[in-house]
Amino acid sequence: MAAEITPEHPNLPRRGALGTMFVAIALSGSLGGLIGYSLVATTCPDTPTRAEQLLQQIRGFQVHVPSCAWKEFGGALVGTILAALGAATIAVLVLRAQYEWRGHAPKRISRS
Repeated sequence: MAAEITPEHPNLPRRGALGTMFVAIALSGSLGGLIGYSLVATTCPDTPTRAEQLLQQIRGFQVHVPSCAWKEFGGALVGTILAALGAATIAVLVLRAQYEWRGHAPKRISRS
């Protein structure tokens, strides 16, 4: 028994367009992660403030500086997800519009 061959839809995206879409989504996700990490890293203090440094001179005063590692990781993760979802949405809309337009291209008028 021969296997049935299903015809491809005429508006399917080509492999090159899908590869470009994947690279664009991955690149924008990584850049979004860098932005999220940087925003948290600039606002989270890793060192004591000048006032806390002055107060350290008082006997018995201990400065507590919280770790920013989890906050930076969370910022990078949220930035990556949001940027990748945004890029994926735009890429899908562009591909749909492009292949819809290609599927319904204007017919050529023959001049006889």
